[in-house]
This record gives sequence, C-alpha cells and structure tokens, in this order.
Amino acid sequence: MPTRRTLRGDARTPLAGEHDVLVCGASFAGLAVARELAGSGARVLVVDRYEIGERQTSACGIPTEWLRVMGLMGSHRQTFGRLVIHTPHGTSTLELPWTFSTFDYPELCRLLWEQSDASFEVATVRGRTGGTVHTDRGDLSAPMVVDALGWRRVLAAGYQPPDAPLSRGLEVHPWGVGDEMEIWIDRRYVPAGYGWSFPASDEVRVGVGSFDPRFHVKDTTVLLAEDLERDAVRYQGNWIPHKLRAATEDGIFFVGDSAGHCLPLTAEGIRTALYFGIACGRELRAVLEGHRTIAEALDLPVDICLARAFAPLARAWEVAEHLLRRRGRLVYFAGASAAGSPEAGERAGSIPVPSGARVLDVLRTPVLESAGPLVIMARQ
Repeated sequence: MPTRRTLRGDARTPLAGEHDVLVCGASFAGLAVARELAGSGARVLVVDRYEIGERQTSACGIPTEWLRVMGLMGSHRQTFGRLVIHTPHGTSTLELPWTFSTFDYPELCRLLWEQSDASFEVATVRGRTGGTVHTDRGDLSAPMVVDALGWRRVLAAGYQPPDAPLSRGLEVHPWGVGDEMEIWIDRRYVPAGYGWSFPASDEVRVGVGSFDPRFHVKDTTVLLAEDLERDAVRYQGNWIPHKLRAATEDGIFFVGDSAGHCLPLTAEGIRTALYFGIACGRELRAVLEGHRTIAEALDLPVDICLARAFAPLARAWEVAEHLLRRRGRLVYFAGASAAGSPEAGERAGSIPVPSGARVLDVLRTPVLESAGPLVIMARQ
C-alpha cells in the first residue's frame, strides 16, 4: 500500500502567501484545473496530502485519444482495441469504437503538472470556515477555491460509507503480462458489479468493484486473482461516487469525484475528472481575464453530467432531446466525428436547439472530433 511521505522537521513550515486560486487535490481533476490556468498570470496554489502522483487509486485506463490530445502519451503502457466480457454463460468479445489504454499514474500526473505553472505544497485539508481553508500547516484563502479532493467532499457536507451513494473497488497489481482487457460479470465475484483484468506492460491490474457499498470485495478480489493464476499483491482501492452532486456550493467549486463526476455503470472517473477539470479551469480563467465575475462563474450550469457517447449523430441528438423533455438543460453537444455533423467551430450555430435549451460551449478540444458525438446535460 502507498505510504504518505509526510513533511517533517524544518520542512513543516506554516503555509503563507496570497493566492488567486486555491486548488485542493492533486490528482486528475485538480491537475487538469491547474493545467488550464497556465499562462494566466494567476497565483495558483495546489495542495494535497500526498506528493503529486504518489497515491494511485484506480486501474488507470482511458480512451487512448485522451492521452494523445492532452500530451500524456509518455505515461502510456498498453493499448486495447477490444473488450473481452466473461459471464457464467460464456465469453463475448466487443470491438471498441476507439482504443482504450492503460497508463502509469505517477508519470501521467507528472506530465499534467509539467503543463501547469502553479505552485504545490504537501498539506492535509481538514475543512473550511467560510472562505478560509484549514490545513495541517495553517489556514489558506483565495478568491476562488476548488475542491478536487475526491468523494469525501471535504469542503462541504461529506458522505460517510457505507450509508452513501458510493461504489467500492479494490485491485491487486501482480507483475506479469497480458494481451486482453477483460471484465467478469459474475455473481461468484460480486452480486452487483464486475471484476476486471487490465494489463499494463509489465503488470496486470486485477480487481473487483461493487455497486453495493456494503459488499466487501477483498475476498473476491483475491479469488479472481487466484482464478487467473495471479499473485494477490500490491493492493489499492477506493470508494467511487455514483451520484452527481452540486458542482458549486457556498462559494466553492467542486470537480471530479467531489462532484460525482463519474460514469456510474462502469465506475469510470478519469476522463470525466479530466473533462470537467478542464471545464472548471476555463471558467476560473474567464474570471481571471475579466470576462465574468466569480458570482457569475459560480452560477453557470457546471453541474453537468456526461450522458453518453454515441456513434451515430442522429442517435446522440435523440438522447439529448429525450433528456431535455425530462427537464434537463443542454450544456454541450458535439458530433464532430459523425458524417454530416457540424465542424467543431460551427456547432453552436448549426445544431438545432429545442426551445428553452441553453447551449454552453464548455470545451473546444480535438479529442471530441475522434471520440464520437458527446451529449452533456445539466440538472435543473
């Protein structure tokens, strides 16, 4: 298990200084926010209880295009073009619409950090009083504060498992190689959830995730590893949110797991953390550049949900219309890779927008052009 490299002795100096943006949390979401603020001239401080890249808590897989577009291919470990699905009734192979890759967590975090110009300090965030954030190295404040600390939502009312909308996951990291990205939907391993095996060059990440937070997954994680003739070594695990929470609350921005930015069925939270980290960073940058006030940024519909990526553009729009009828607000719609779809730069004026829908052009990134149409909805 990872251990915290706590600062000791002379290194444990009180934190001080004035900052324009305080980002609490230095994993996917927090680093994506800091990345978007590079070159803004803002005094940005990122704090985390661990060093950057020190504590991995996921299987670390993502569509390959995200790594390429964001300049993170140096962390790439292995690519897969299909998913092998095992059930008690047989095995099926699903050809993926885009490739999926595993990556090295410390290296990806390092590459993200290199794209920012923020400052970093090791400090444990304990909570806040108003706009003052309390850490084990003193109090910090800034006009704009981001909670990217994960499912605990430290800067607001938090959750306490197991009585919370959280899934739980555990995996082991035996040394070895493999050719296939595999999942198991089998009650032998978990009544509600799935098991997985994700090779990553010289190791294989084998784990079990349960949608029921009361189901303990350690024994069945070991069982799956044994069935695959893998050693149950180098454990890691975490709680995974499966419900959206407000992305702004009481003057604080929330992003990543702290806002429930996770696909609940697959428990994927990496690309959503990066996506909404970028979106949050761009909103903060707009404030820094004088395009809107902090109050306006906090009031924007950033409480958003990645509804689904669909291959046909028509099907993607059909889903958007369905959600709009259920009182959702359209935040973002793109279909740049589909035949006959508008180009990225023209989509806001070309997409038929139903009455009452609001289009917020959150992101302009080439990853959308190769990853398929994307529908993003906001809750009322």
